Amino acid sequence: MRVKRTSSDSVAELHSSTKRVVAHVRDCIPQCLDLTNGFTLVDVISAIEFYFDLLVEKINTFIREMRVAFGVEVGSQSTFQEDHWVGFQSCFKLFQVLGECYTDINGLELECIDAVKQHAPKGPSLITKLDIWLETDPTKYAINKTLMNSLIDGSTTTLFDKTLELFKKPINNCNKLCVDFVLSHVKSNLHGVHLSEEWVVDEGAVFSPSPLTYITSLGDYLLLLPQQLEPFFAEENIPLDTALILVDFTQFPGMAQDVEGDAFAWLTCVCQSTMFTIVEMILKIHRLSGAGCKQLTADVAYISNVMGALEVPLSRDIVDISRLLSLPIDLIDSADTQNIPKYLRGKISTMRRPAY
Repeated sequence: MRVKRTSSDSVAELHSSTKRVVAHVRDCIPQCLDLTNGFTLVDVISAIEFYFDLLVEKINTFIREMRVAFGVEVGSQSTFQEDHWVGFQSCFKLFQVLGECYTDINGLELECIDAVKQHAPKGPSLITKLDIWLETDPTKYAINKTLMNSLIDGSTTTLFDKTLELFKKPINNCNKLCVDFVLSHVKSNLHGVHLSEEWVVDEGAVFSPSPLTYITSLGDYLLLLPQQLEPFFAEENIPLDTALILVDFTQFPGMAQDVEGDAFAWLTCVCQSTMFTIVEMILKIHRLSGAGCKQLTADVAYISNVMGALEVPLSRDIVDISRLLSLPIDLIDSADTQNIPKYLRGKISTMRRPAY
C-alpha cells in the first residue's frame, strides 16, 4: 500500500489490499480444521491476529502519508493535483473502506466460529481415531480442545476481538484525516484575518455592517458539505455507518460524550471544530475600534446563521463572544456576565478598550 499520483487511485489500491488480506485469512481456519481437526486452532488464530496487526500498522502508515500528500500536516503542501472536493471524496471513501474492512473481519469471525461448530472429523482413521495431538503435546491439546468446545457450546463467541479493538485506531485516524481536511481549508481561509485593518477602522469612517468576504466564503464552503456527503448516505451504507459508530467524537471540541455516530454527528463535529477555529482567530485580534466591533459582530452573526441553516447548535464560546460584543464596554464584567468564562470576558474587554 502506497500513496499514488491521485488520491482516488491511492484509496483504490488500499481497498484492493484489504480485500486480499481478508480473502487469504478466510481459508486458514477451514484448512486448520481439515488438516488437524482443529487441534492447532489456537496457533492459527494467533497467526491471523499477527497478520491483522501488520495490516493495521500499514493502514496507519498509509493514513499518515495521505495526511502529508493532502497537505493537512503542518508545513506540508498537497502533492495531489486535483479539485478540492475530489480530495474530500477520497478521504471519505477511505473512511468507508476501513468500515468495510472492519465489517468483513467481523463477518469472517462469525464464519470461522460457524465452521468450527459444523466441523466433523474426517480423514484416515489413523488421524481421526488416534489422538496423536494429545500424545505430541498434551498441554496444547487441552488448550485447543477447550477452545473448540467453548465455541461449539456457545460459551465463547469471539475469535478476533483483539483485532477488532485494534482496528478502531485507523478508523479514528481516518476520521481525523477527513475532519482535518476540511479544517485545513478553514484555517487557510482565516489565515491573517486577525491582522485586518477592518478591526481598527476609524470611528468616523463610513461603515456598512455586512459580513466580510473571509466569513461569507467560509459559510458558503460549509453549506456545500451536505451536498458532498450525500453520495455516501443517499442509500444504506453499512460500512460507513459502522465506521461512524466506532469514532470517538469526544476528542473534538464541543462534542458530547453520548453523541450518536452518524452523518449528522460528523457534520456537527466539523462545524464545532470550525467554530473553535474561528474563536481562536478572534482571540488573536489585538484591538477593536467601535466600527471594528460592529464588523466582528456582523461576521459572528453570519456564521451563526450558517450553523442554524445546517441545524448545528452554536458553541458556547460563539454565543458568549456575540453577547460580549453587543454589550457596552462597562457591562462586560458586570453581574449579568459572570456565567461567561473570565478569560473570555477579559480578552474581549481588552480588545474593545480605546487605545491611548
